[in-house]
Amino acid sequence: MARPTKSRVRAFSPFRSAAEEAEMKNDEQQWENEGGHMSCTSGRIVVVSGAGKPFKAIMSREGGEAIEREFATMREAEAFVSRNTPRAAERSTLYDRGPKRSQKDI
Repeated sequence: MARPTKSRVRAFSPFRSAAEEAEMKNDEQQWENEGGHMSCTSGRIVVVSGAGKPFKAIMSREGGEAIEREFATMREAEAFVSRNTPRAAERSTLYDRGPKRSQKDI
């Protein structure tokens, strides 16, 4: 009689493995060593075709100096830009509403 073989399919688990946890910790430590937070005045993300890392964050400093850094995913690039640039000031939404309509306009 033949023995049943075990399936090679990996079972789903909502928990991370030790290797995944270690990789996440290393990524977070690299984020902390970026050279200072809020050090840039603005940033933008561009797509570079044919590169190993297709997304590039281009950061501007006050002196006009530009910093470029490449990323594998758009999410990583966006996180880098948001960590190193100040948030936009809150703006009033008072005047964002359209004109009031009268009953005869409807």
